[in-house]
Amino acid sequence: MFKNWCIYILALAGTFTFFLFYQMWVAWYCLILLLCIPPLSLIMCILSSRRRKVRLVPPRNVRIGDETSVDLSIPESIANMISFLRIDYKVTEKMTGDAYRRKMYIHGNTNVSFPMETNHCGAFSIEVTRIKIYDLFGLFWSRQKPKCSCEVIIHPVPQIPEAMPDLNGFKARALRKSTSPYSEIYDVREYNPGDLIKNIHWKASAKRDDLLVKEPQEECYGHARVFLELEKDREIFDRKMGELLFTSEYFLKKDIPHKIRVLPPRKREISFDIQSQRDLEKAVIRILSMKIPKEASDEN
Repeated sequence: MFKNWCIYILALAGTFTFFLFYQMWVAWYCLILLLCIPPLSLIMCILSSRRRKVRLVPPRNVRIGDETSVDLSIPESIANMISFLRIDYKVTEKMTGDAYRRKMYIHGNTNVSFPMETNHCGAFSIEVTRIKIYDLFGLFWSRQKPKCSCEVIIHPVPQIPEAMPDLNGFKARALRKSTSPYSEIYDVREYNPGDLIKNIHWKASAKRDDLLVKEPQEECYGHARVFLELEKDREIFDRKMGELLFTSEYFLKKDIPHKIRVLPPRKREISFDIQSQRDLEKAVIRILSMKIPKEASDEN
């Protein structure tokens, strides 16, 4: 803005000199025109200084290496046509706390986008910190601090671990009481008061001359656990998250419920029960949003 004022003052001085030596209507017209610019600029600045509602739209299902961007939208208005906007925003990675600031200029457009770096997986918080509104001549400006933020999740890419999970131990299944009464697997026991009549095993009861009932059973595996140590080194952490994602999806394809156990440095472990793909997605988002303790940063 200082540069614009310098240019204006030089132009005004040149026009005034021209007017002194050439007192004709052209010189007079140029001088009046230049003198009207500051009031006109101030009026445009006042008209366009009303508070704007800024909205950020984050991308979905983004993985490492994908080209993606965050959309920023501003409601249409005449004020957008008579002003320039400088939007300052801040991007913070939740795991490490690292942040960087960027700015962009907008005129007229109500929908713009800015690119996101996807070199590493993680959860990134994007916040619009300030909006500067300039008139078209750049002589006056006003400032706003909107409350606008969003979160972008960069998911890891599944990677085959060096040692694949050995499922030999899981082939020997155990049986437990089923919550569903329609299980094809069942055990036979003596009748107890309150048991349903439809569960009575009539053939076995006739042989034993006593009432026997079928108790529904279901197969269950042993406990499976997937461990993850938090790392500040982004390359190592990306690889570990990729291996964790592959291993967990592998267990789900084999119908093996399991636990993901996260081991933060010098802190209690955090575990997630994984029964379905939805549970896995929630766990990955929670892990990527965790903050790595400072002790881990110092050690690495």
